[in-house]
Amino acid sequence: MLSYLQDKRLTLQSGTALPAAQSILQLAGQGELEVTLNPEPDAAAVLAAIAQAYQDGYEQQASTEFELQGIAFAGSGDPLLALELLSQVLPAFKAQRHGVPVTLVTYGLVLAAEAEQLCQQLVALEVERLEIYFPAANPPAYQQAVQPQQYGFAEVCQFIHTAAEAGLQVSCFAYAPVKQASEIRALAKELGARDFQILST
Repeated sequence: MLSYLQDKRLTLQSGTALPAAQSILQLAGQGELEVTLNPEPDAAAVLAAIAQAYQDGYEQQASTEFELQGIAFAGSGDPLLALELLSQVLPAFKAQRHGVPVTLVTYGLVLAAEAEQLCQQLVALEVERLEIYFPAANPPAYQQAVQPQQYGFAEVCQFIHTAAEAGLQVSCFAYAPVKQASEIRALAKELGARDFQILST
């Protein structure tokens, strides 16, 4: 399996490379779903999965694509570490389905010096939205919650700001229970995020 439906959104696996100790699916308590996903799909497989979802009536769940929330790349890997795959898939997808919003669900752990160029690349690929896992409002709490393999709190904060400045629709999220939720929300908005959501697992 390569794709799954979540909140009326077609979500696609983009690989298994991670910048942190756990995948976002594991954090969400959906480890059993993760093991069913194709670990390293190629562009043809991703495009075939999208075509199959539409053929199976995916878009009939709502009257407009906006209600469907488009497609997302998430799964067991971080899509920001699968840019080669996205650069093959998204132009072909956008050529077939104009106006369908594309979201990346990510840790946002990007080297600060590379953030601006990466965000410009995402804009060029017509990615509209980023959902960034942001479970803490200070470096020690972030380190404990995320256990990043590289980079950390300063880099994710810089990435949120850079992405918002580049015109991407950024929202931040964490999974309940969340300590200091009001502080995290205030910081996320200060950095340029449109909102901060606490999701249940």
